[in-house]
Amino acid sequence: MSTPLTNEKSPGVQHHSSQRKERIDEQTVQQIDAMNQAGCRIQELVEQLDALLDPAARAMFQECMESVLNFYGHGLRRVLQLAEEAEPEGSRFYNMIVHDSVLRGLLLIHDLHPADLKTRLEEALNSVRPYLESHGGDVELISLQEDVARLQLKGTCNSCASSVVTLELAVKRAIEEACPDLVRLEVEGMPEAKNPNGDDFSKQSVATHWTAIDGIEQLAPDSGAAVRVSGMRLVVFRSSDNFYAYRDKCPACNMPLDPDSLTQGTIRCALGHKYSVREAGRSVETSNSHLDPVPLLVYDRVVKVAVPLQADEI
Repeated sequence: MSTPLTNEKSPGVQHHSSQRKERIDEQTVQQIDAMNQAGCRIQELVEQLDALLDPAARAMFQECMESVLNFYGHGLRRVLQLAEEAEPEGSRFYNMIVHDSVLRGLLLIHDLHPADLKTRLEEALNSVRPYLESHGGDVELISLQEDVARLQLKGTCNSCASSVVTLELAVKRAIEEACPDLVRLEVEGMPEAKNPNGDDFSKQSVATHWTAIDGIEQLAPDSGAAVRVSGMRLVVFRSSDNFYAYRDKCPACNMPLDPDSLTQGTIRCALGHKYSVREAGRSVETSNSHLDPVPLLVYDRVVKVAVPLQADEI
């Protein structure tokens, strides 16, 4: 099946470095959102002007827009040139510019980004691959033709009922940020996944953002911690040096999970139901029950989870 997808032990521990990274990440998200809104508004104005102006005026307006883009394009090109030539920090600054989530789109508009689409796509997949591998899965780029990418989900994830959520919130987000010029993304091998409540994951589209969990990187190996992120109760576990996040609710009894119960990759709820933390929360007792995993990534030792923009009190 091919599913098209339309075009990040104590949480109370405070660290100035991770707090700063969280603030920077929040600022980046706000800046990207502001640029997207501005881009949408520009497109709306262009369409309105196209409808109002006569052909001669439209041609003049188009020439004006192209001149403005060329003007700023020359400026961006000069910034890149100066950064690349500056010593000794120029190379580092250049790499910061071309990998910046906010500036990437501008560089692509002006055809100034040094990496082609395939390179950026593979970098995006590599950024989420540790998360997929931590759940026994992987993702492979099958083809990239005419700016349409085909992926295949492998391993535990491709039969897990949460695989659609994993792709929507982790893979898709990473690809959208790195490859805004990708026309379409298709994923093969994904089931028509349903969660324990019967909801069709593949038809859900929930706006999310990546939120850092301050201090959770100090979680001891083979241990867990209950946290609250944007009003959502989660349990984060560290097993075999990998981090896993799940909603703090047992699907069998609705009781909370026991963060101190992690033993050989298995956790249990308050009433004793057991789940495999390394296999996307699969029940070790029944074949049709599993925990609700939350996409989790680690950037420079900062642990982040993807949560809805307006998470309910769960």
